[in-house]
Amino acid sequence: MIFSVDQDSDELERLPEEEFSELDILEREDFQEWAIEEPQVLGEELLVITSEYAKFADLRERLDILAIDPNGKLVVAELKRDKADQTTDLQAIKYASYCATLTAEEIQKDYRDFWNDRNEDEFTPEEVGETFAEFLNQSVIDEVPYMDDGWANFELDDTPRILLVAGSFGPEITSPVMWLIEEYDMDITCTRIQAYEHRDRVILNSQQVIPIPEAEQYLTKRREKQEKQKQSSVTFTLPALLERGVVEQGDIVVFDESKVPDESEREWDPSAEYWRARVTGMTGQQNNLEWLENGEQYSFTGLTREILNRLVGRDKNKPLNGYAYWTHPEFGDRTLLNLREADETADD
Repeated sequence: MIFSVDQDSDELERLPEEEFSELDILEREDFQEWAIEEPQVLGEELLVITSEYAKFADLRERLDILAIDPNGKLVVAELKRDKADQTTDLQAIKYASYCATLTAEEIQKDYRDFWNDRNEDEFTPEEVGETFAEFLNQSVIDEVPYMDDGWANFELDDTPRILLVAGSFGPEITSPVMWLIEEYDMDITCTRIQAYEHRDRVILNSQQVIPIPEAEQYLTKRREKQEKQKQSSVTFTLPALLERGVVEQGDIVVFDESKVPDESEREWDPSAEYWRARVTGMTGQQNNLEWLENGEQYSFTGLTREILNRLVGRDKNKPLNGYAYWTHPEFGDRTLLNLREADETADD
C-alpha cells in the first residue's frame, strides 16, 4: 500500500490503487516509453538495447524490450499494462529462444541502430562499446576490453532471462512460472507495476512478486554455482592458450603481415626482431610479451599499440584486440585470437 503524509498536519492518506486504463495510460505509448527512458521502472538496473525488436526470421512478432543486465545476460521483457494475459509467459519464452543465438557484437549493433534512430544521434562503435564496458560488471569484460573495431569485448551469456511486467498476474501465469523455476531453474522474474494518482501526478510502484524476495538470494546462488560449473573451462585468451599448450613460455610470435598498415614505410620481415616477440609465460597486465626489438615487456595489446604508433602514428588509446595481430608460426601462422576462438589445442 502507498500512503501520503501531510507534514504540516501529520494527516495520513491512503492512496487507492488505480488501473492503468482508468488513468488513460497506454501500454506502448506510455508504459513502454517510460521503461525505455528509465529501465528501473521495471524493478532493476538494465541497459535497454532496443524496443519492438523484430529481427526474427520469417516472423512478424515484436519483442517489447530487449535489454542486458550488469552480469551480461540478455533480458527479454514483456510488458502488459494491466493484467498479464494467459499467453504472456509462452510469448516471452519464445522470444528468449529466438534471442539465444545473438552475439555480443550483434546486440551492440542493435543498440547503436535503435538509439541513433530514436535520438537522431550518430553513435560510433567505440562510443557504444564504452557504454557497454562501463555498464557491465568487470568480471564480464574480457582482459582486452574492446574489439578491433571498437565494440566491447565480452562473453554474452547464451541463456536470456525473462522479465514479465504487468499490473497483475493470475494463477494461469504464476503457476507455470513457478513450475519452470523450480523444476527447470529457468530465470524468470514477474514484476508487478502498481499505479496511484496523487495531486495530479501518477505514482508508480514496482514490486517483484516471483521469485519472492526471500527466495531470490537462494536462487541467485544456485544459478551462480551452475554458471561457474558450466564456464569452469572458459578462461581469458592468454591463460586459455597457455592451458591448452598452444603457446608456451619462450615461444616466438610474429606480427601478422595483413595487419601492417598500407601507409607504413617499414617493410614486413618475419625474421626481423621488430616484427617478433617472445611469450614470457606471465599473465599480468603488462608482462605477456618481450619485444625482441628492445627487450622490454608489454601486454599483447600494449605492444601492438606501440608498434602501430611507431609505424603510422596511430593513437595508443584507440581500442584494439592485440591477439588479432600476432600469429603463431607453429600453427600455420594463424592469429592467437583465431586459435583461441577455435578452441585449438597443441594436440590438434
